[in-house]
Amino acid sequence: MSHNRGAVVRAALVAGLAFGLAVGRPDAQPGNPLPPGEHMPLVLGACIMCHSPEMVAQQRLDRKTWEAIVDRMITYGAPITPETRPLILDYLATRLGP
Repeated sequence: MSHNRGAVVRAALVAGLAFGLAVGRPDAQPGNPLPPGEHMPLVLGACIMCHSPEMVAQQRLDRKTWEAIVDRMITYGAPITPETRPLILDYLATRLGP
């Protein structure tokens, strides 16, 4: 990863996590289409840099398919760490499963 790309990914991570945490506040829930859940702010922080919350919320995929998608998004630069990956997958498979 080049120095510039690393800076962009870090900036997107910070912005995405800040937005995700803000949307995760109880007073911001009514406009958020994602189902409530412990790791929903992580999903928003990782996904909204490229996808709308509505687009993520409409998916109904099994865990294996979510894993393939999350891993592909990581290769595209999604701000998902080895520590947050299983938490994000748990949320997606549980809250946005078939």
